[in-house]
Amino acid sequence: MQLETVKSFILWVLIGLSLVLSFALWSYTPELDQPSQNVVEDSTNLGGSEQTTKNLVEPSSIIFESDNNYFGFSDADDRKSLYEDIQKWTLYDFRTSSTDGVPSEENQVEIIFPDAIPMELADDLFTFNDDVSMPGWGFKRLFFTFNQDSNTMNMIFLSEDGEQQAIAVINNSENYAQLWEYLTTFEGLREYVRAEGAEGPVYIPSNQQNISSKSIAVKEISSNPMVDTLFNNPDIVSENRINENEIYFTDSARGIMRVYPNRRTVEFQNPLQSSSYEQMEPAALVDQSRKNINDHRGWTDEYNLMSITTNASNNKVRYQMYYKGYPVFGSNYSSVIEQQYRKTELHQYNRPLFSLANYLGGDESTKLISGTSVIEKLSNSSTYNMDNVYDIKVGYDLTYQSDADAVTLEPAWFMDYNGSWQKISFNNQSPQQEGGN
Repeated sequence: MQLETVKSFILWVLIGLSLVLSFALWSYTPELDQPSQNVVEDSTNLGGSEQTTKNLVEPSSIIFESDNNYFGFSDADDRKSLYEDIQKWTLYDFRTSSTDGVPSEENQVEIIFPDAIPMELADDLFTFNDDVSMPGWGFKRLFFTFNQDSNTMNMIFLSEDGEQQAIAVINNSENYAQLWEYLTTFEGLREYVRAEGAEGPVYIPSNQQNISSKSIAVKEISSNPMVDTLFNNPDIVSENRINENEIYFTDSARGIMRVYPNRRTVEFQNPLQSSSYEQMEPAALVDQSRKNINDHRGWTDEYNLMSITTNASNNKVRYQMYYKGYPVFGSNYSSVIEQQYRKTELHQYNRPLFSLANYLGGDESTKLISGTSVIEKLSNSSTYNMDNVYDIKVGYDLTYQSDADAVTLEPAWFMDYNGSWQKISFNNQSPQQEGGN
């Protein structure tokens, strides 16, 4: 009898354990690895950085005018450093008024941007002591004039048409001394020559320059993040290789993306959107484009705002690659990031699929002809007309070497001729168009 009791007890214990284990099994939820936010971001990450408006909008020139003589920085890094200082200076007493053109002081400083910058962005670029109401026009040039009696400066934003201006006061004596020293000692500066172009004066270094060519390894950017970025449903995107130099992606609904492996560029177009345009405000276009490229870490090298186009048929913004302070020009979008929008929706997106990596050498010095000679040849040329020249720069001519996964950068003169950048040639050949237009 006692043995039967023990057996019954053991049986009940086993039944109880079985019930407990069954309940634990039914109610157990394994701690599966959840997809982290980084994994999602990695699928649309080109490996670049995020940028602010202040990082992307930089001047192409800073000109010091002293008694009708013109000077600019010998080292592009010095120009960048001064501009970054200016962005930190506190601006007081902001006001707007009409004007009859550029200031005409004997000693003044002029900052020139590649294209007109909306005044709405000035608050992002510079430091105002108070909230200010910005006018609706844009500025391509701003000036510093000096009040020697009070050691203060006026910072003057000049409208594109030269009929409006916005003025702010800088009443810091150290800021005053910093600019005034350049105008009196010319330390770190070189002489510039002034020429009249299509939209006003163009300033370029007057003497010959020795600039080294560069060979730089590149890091290839996969097309996969671009597919994930540009298509709503990447899983249905089909890939077709047209030939060894072109790969075609489409989802039959969202758009078409073409990748060119031989030059590592991508061109996207969404042709099925509404064909009608809605003109965007320039500041809104820049802001939307910047945020869009930030979302997939698309700033893979140094890029600066080069041009803004907003009208009834086009909302286009373009950013130019820079290297060591010089603009980089290449064909077929190999050195620019360009976006177009229709009704605030991305319509076209063209860019490189590589980023500059390790410097490989190739410091072979190139002696460029003087700026004075450039102006003289252009003025006397049967091919070019100075009335069609909007700007002239020294820059790098980029060539992609697909067999070596590298690029070469050759220094040369370039000009914005009739709205497109071209390498200047004086050997009676057709102009070489640069930048992907």
